[in-house]
Amino acid sequence: MKYKAIITDFDGTLYYQAPVRVLMALWLVIYYLVHPLRLRELLVIKNYRRLQEQRFMSGSRNFYHLQLREAALKAHADININTEEIIKLWMIKRPLRFIILFRRRKLLEKLKFCQKAGTKIIIYSDNPVKEKICAINFTPDYAFWSCDEIIHCMKPDSQGLINIIHFLGLNKSEVLYIGDRYDKDGLCAQGAGIDYLDVKNF
Repeated sequence: MKYKAIITDFDGTLYYQAPVRVLMALWLVIYYLVHPLRLRELLVIKNYRRLQEQRFMSGSRNFYHLQLREAALKAHADININTEEIIKLWMIKRPLRFIILFRRRKLLEKLKFCQKAGTKIIIYSDNPVKEKICAINFTPDYAFWSCDEIIHCMKPDSQGLINIIHFLGLNKSEVLYIGDRYDKDGLCAQGAGIDYLDVKNF
């Protein structure tokens, strides 16, 4: 193993994202059919996901809260709606029960093996990962997400990845980045000047 550190994305990389998305979509439809008076919350979620893909205000120190505010404004949501709580509930807490079922066991076992051999394992995601990490039964050496103090940007902006490498005192030639989307993870690794592996080729 020539790499002294492996940095890996989380969503779509450490678990199979497609079945989780299907199950969550079904849950959302059923939930809001039963609670039609809260249907505007569904629009808030949809807006937030779109803003994330557009990297709305990425690079601003408080871009996460700017995304939440914009998602609510676009949905004409009631001021009493707790946008952040809605997003955390449907994008972090409730998917946990499915993430554990669809985790990539082969990759996780390989990462554990590398970790025991002395390779640092770092998780870097555009989304909060603390609770999700608990769901896959794996403890990385470090975990970062886009709103951490040393990041403040979203992929494919490579500055966050560069900051992680510098923060941990790593040599770029000894770091491998594993992800599931070239348009985000691959370009991020390329911009940072480190090797990239698509999880589908693992």
